[in-house]
Amino acid sequence: MAGQVPQHLFCVMNGSVRVSISSSDGQQFLLALLYSGYWFGEAAVTQSKSQVMEIWAETDAEVLLLPVAAVRTVARDYPVVYQRLFEELMRRSQLMYQLLAGMLFYSLKARIAGRILFLLRDHGVSEPDGLTLDVKLSQVDFARMSMGSRQRVNKAFREWMHDGVIERRGDRYIIKDVAALEKSLKIEG
Repeated sequence: MAGQVPQHLFCVMNGSVRVSISSSDGQQFLLALLYSGYWFGEAAVTQSKSQVMEIWAETDAEVLLLPVAAVRTVARDYPVVYQRLFEELMRRSQLMYQLLAGMLFYSLKARIAGRILFLLRDHGVSEPDGLTLDVKLSQVDFARMSMGSRQRVNKAFREWMHDGVIERRGDRYIIKDVAALEKSLKIEG
């Protein structure tokens, strides 16, 4: 999608989709993971400029495509469509500002803690021994989400595992001490 003029508004019906941006030398920053019920591409409704984001299916996914022309026609008759799109764009802009502030002012370990805590909001599953982050993410993914190297991300996870804050089971992370992550976010920020 990056570099293309968007022609559709999309909704993830099932599966998962990753949204990222890339540099000219191929470095990638993972912005978001979208799951069933998430919309994307709403900027296409109001602009005809090329996209800067890359969007790709992480797993097999069904995505509903709504032609921009049809969305504009409906929105002309029902202005509440534009109101909802505007509200969603404002919500996402606020999240982007928070992310930017984290990148500018927080240490790598605090940025990783922040991304974990953010992911737990949508993907945390309560277990008797903590919260399972119910999304498959590698340390490379966390590096891409926090602008760090995989090696430094690995070091942060090893420290948290040593301290009993996080545990790894298969391809999932179990957050055993959410307060410790919140504390590291405040102390290191």
